[in-house]
Amino acid sequence: MTLYFCPKCRRPFASIQICQTDHMMADDAAKSYVERLLETVLSEETGRAGMAVDVLTKWFHEPRAIIPLTMLLEREGDPYPQVIGARGLGWLRDAAAVPALEKLLLNEEQPYVARVAAAEALGQIGGEESRRALEQARKSPRSSVAEASIRALERIREGQQDHQT
Repeated sequence: MTLYFCPKCRRPFASIQICQTDHMMADDAAKSYVERLLETVLSEETGRAGMAVDVLTKWFHEPRAIIPLTMLLEREGDPYPQVIGARGLGWLRDAAAVPALEKLLLNEEQPYVARVAAAEALGQIGGEESRRALEQARKSPRSSVAEASIRALERIREGQQDHQT
């Protein structure tokens, strides 16, 4: 899978399209090291993808990684890409990722390991939207998902208490 970049602002896109910021065709290939890492996140070689996620999210804290990471959440057949996508989104702690993580978490047809990773990521991100999604998921018939959601809710509560003191 390939990402396309706006030639001006270098924002990544999942397909060739017009960049709403610069009104230019986003059809440029990855050029910089970070952009090549962003594409590597989508690699079918999950080991390479996982290493790219680590570098982009833990070391560089690259906000543009949200695009390929949310694309990973939509992969089907192998839960590992969904898990590394959810973990990476949690490490970024960007509230823009909450809707995609919520969709994965609340879909009972998705693999439980990916849903658990989504719950953990929402706990790292925090905020009211994350809390609402986790409250819903704690009623999941899948006990591992319900327990992960409860732990994530506790993490959010602890974070709120830390900010109040």
